[in-house]
Amino acid sequence: MGRVRRVRRASLVPRWIPPAFLVCAAVLIPWTAYLFVTLPRHYGANHWRLAWGGFDLALGLALAATALAALRRSAFAEVAATITGTLLVCDAWFDVLTSHGSSAVMEAALEAVLVELPLAALCFWIARNIARAVEVVRPYLEAAGFTVRSGRLVPPASQTDAPPR
Repeated sequence: MGRVRRVRRASLVPRWIPPAFLVCAAVLIPWTAYLFVTLPRHYGANHWRLAWGGFDLALGLALAATALAALRRSAFAEVAATITGTLLVCDAWFDVLTSHGSSAVMEAALEAVLVELPLAALCFWIARNIARAVEVVRPYLEAAGFTVRSGRLVPPASQTDAPPR
């Protein structure tokens, strides 16, 4: 019987990252509970305009980065779309929760439902499709001799590049 050879696949994400993120998530649960109990119910924020203006500037830059990466058909579009979708969800959340008065809350909720959340869903769809494409293509690239080193796709050495024997 032939020997079964196990090939160790190089990962684009180091193995320690998922457990580390799980630890961070676990630590965040009691911290969040502590904040819910101890934070004041009402708070006047300093630099309110700067906070929202800076956030919207970051959101605009993320939208532009996603658009440019998608236009260039860059693999970075997956990351940019994920960041943009996340910022859109956060924007919807805080717009609704920080609105004052029923008409402002209604306006923020409509904007969230009609604009921000559908755009976020589109961003997550883009990221998922790019990730799926990479997942489908990876076995073929590996079979063709491509490898991943230091997070970069490295083509196989051509016969002309091979050192003489």
